[in-house]
Amino acid sequence: MAARKQSTAAVQQAVDELDVDMVGVASLNSLQDTLLAESALRLLPSCRSIVVVGMNVFQEFLDLITHERKMGEANLNDLLTRHVEYLRGRMARAVYDIARASHRAGFKALPLPGQGPSVDRRSLQAVISYKHAAEAAGLGTIGMSSLLVTPQFGPRVQLALCLTEAVLKPSAPAAPACRYCNACVIKCPSHALGFPKKGEAYSINKFACEAYVTASGGCSECMRQCPVASPRYA
Repeated sequence: MAARKQSTAAVQQAVDELDVDMVGVASLNSLQDTLLAESALRLLPSCRSIVVVGMNVFQEFLDLITHERKMGEANLNDLLTRHVEYLRGRMARAVYDIARASHRAGFKALPLPGQGPSVDRRSLQAVISYKHAAEAAGLGTIGMSSLLVTPQFGPRVQLALCLTEAVLKPSAPAAPACRYCNACVIKCPSHALGFPKKGEAYSINKFACEAYVTASGGCSECMRQCPVASPRYA
């Protein structure tokens, strides 16, 4: 028993020492009979904890996004793409560090880097929801944009996960961060966002959103326009 506690402590230390902007832990014990728990256990049947890491997407890159380009001109959207690639690289290292610490301690672990999980193209349903894992790990709450909205960075975050057998200390829930100001709904260029029904956090047509992003070469208006923790509204 003492050896097991010591092994768990080693994984917890690795989590505490991660060089990322945000980190939280969700316990499978508190997620029983939820879709998130079902998804995690499908990927790692012995999973006991979900570690979620996040990195801030800089507003300066979001403000360069354009939906209209002339043939041959420089595509400033590429600057955001490179920025996100860098953030995902940092997060990939973090979740693999947790996985390696888990393996050294005798626990199975499955790192899921920041490029996002596999998606069922029929429903655009991910095999595991990063944003709902982050909400369960206390990093923020789901807002009207359908994105995770964090107190520190609003929705301007990238996420990655690591599933592990180690029983880690769960994070406290976050207070609701979305102001329900409707900015994301009103300014969505694809009209994919709507006003949620009573009891629902958001309303989104995922197919309309994806079609617009594909056709326009990128869109981040819901992230860019959100006033929560935004330097644009400081």
